[in-house]
Amino acid sequence: MRGVIDRVRGLSVRSVLGGMARMSVVILAMGSGFAEAATADRRVALVIGNGAYENVPALDNPLTDSKAVAAALKRIGFEVVEGYDLKLDGMRSLVGQYASKLDGAKVAFVYYAGHGVAVAGDNYLLPTDTVLKSEADLDFKTMNVNLVLRQMQREDRVNVVILDACRDNPFAKELARSLKTRSASVASGLSEITVNSAAGTMIAFATDPGKTALDGSGGHNSPFTTALLKHMETPGVSISTVMDRVREDVWRSTNERQRPWVNTSIIGEFYLNPAPSAAAAVQVAAAETPGVPSVNPAMAAAGPQALEIKLWESAEKSGAKEDYQAYLDAHPNGYFAQIARNRLARLGGPAGGRSVQSDAELKEPGTAQTEAGLALSVKDRIEAQSRLRAIGFDPGGTSGTFGPGTRRALTNWQKTKGLPDSGFLTKAQQVALWEQSETDYQKVLARPQAERAVRAAVPRPQRPAPAQARAMREPAPYPQQAPPQRGPSLGEMGNFLGGVGNLVGSMRR
Repeated sequence: MRGVIDRVRGLSVRSVLGGMARMSVVILAMGSGFAEAATADRRVALVIGNGAYENVPALDNPLTDSKAVAAALKRIGFEVVEGYDLKLDGMRSLVGQYASKLDGAKVAFVYYAGHGVAVAGDNYLLPTDTVLKSEADLDFKTMNVNLVLRQMQREDRVNVVILDACRDNPFAKELARSLKTRSASVASGLSEITVNSAAGTMIAFATDPGKTALDGSGGHNSPFTTALLKHMETPGVSISTVMDRVREDVWRSTNERQRPWVNTSIIGEFYLNPAPSAAAAVQVAAAETPGVPSVNPAMAAAGPQALEIKLWESAEKSGAKEDYQAYLDAHPNGYFAQIARNRLARLGGPAGGRSVQSDAELKEPGTAQTEAGLALSVKDRIEAQSRLRAIGFDPGGTSGTFGPGTRRALTNWQKTKGLPDSGFLTKAQQVALWEQSETDYQKVLARPQAERAVRAAVPRPQRPAPAQARAMREPAPYPQQAPPQRGPSLGEMGNFLGGVGNLVGSMRR
């Protein structure tokens, strides 16, 4: 095995990626249950987030959740049809657009966040202008999930439906009154959906059928979507494993109060984010690139990480922008992706003038969760504050704590970039901030060095010797003076006057 890995390490980034660009990767488990090569197969997703309801309590997080999922789907190769805060006409129009794009697609994906209701075993998604007063309103004022499923199941393909809509039914009382003796048919949460085993379909709810799911708070994603975003982009992991991990995360994060539910008829392995094995990529590179040695299939045992490490090591060795960009193209969510973006920013941007991050990634709203995911150390936070200050956005200090001043500076920076002004960073926005501020930040770093150099060039006055310094500190002594003259005492004066009297008396005689 060591010999195999050594042969892989001898490959260049460009030669390996040249082979990867021409290879076919088995990524889909089709409705018939058999996998087929699908590198060029279309994957289409519908994403809807409804939160601004007009006649029932609004929901805070469907827009945050759905926009984050849409951005993730785009990053892993989906063509996304998306809409937010849609009224009934808008939802019908968007579903129609989605259905028209499904012709020939090999994967159909749906994600919905918002209010949903279950009545008599059917599930309905609620537009923002919904008013339900009777059972008949369900057919004309909502979107039946089965209608969406029918569009997806017109051809054999992999179908995935994920519904983060298992919240309290806001029309339960009105519908119960209209159903009269069938009030039990108005359920909490959503009702179980039986999948067609011939169609290769997966249905996932945020929690068990008939249960209600927790919504996020304070701008955070819901527990279910948080876990979904954490795992759905993991390369080379089947969707069954992804949903198992999501279920475990939600179960633990909600203190065992919420358990996502999944029903699937997909046979075989289906990957939301397919990743070619290291062995397959190297074999193709060897076959199509002159001078590249062939690799034994035993390389497969090394796992997909072997090729990623090889690409990273090659980029680090060369230090070239093109090689860092090549690594990012192959592993946009890899172990070293953020480091590669930082390297590109310091080298003056990506190769060929491309943007390190897409517009969709940049415009994904930052939240406390996205910023926490960056795992910024105190040193990183101080650097972020220093970079903001360097480009004219004063955070009020560089303490390493993101207080109101830093949030205000981030918000103002985001506004100037045309980004959602949340005051919180995403990974893409961190890269953009680093790239924009690099020149000014380096000047800031160089300034103390220049000041120290100037101080070193200015001659300092000679320090006096210790004895001289001590003499300078002590006060000069007072000059010696003659003692003051003392006058005669009274006794001396009496004797003198007595003598004068005797002399005068003798002269008279």
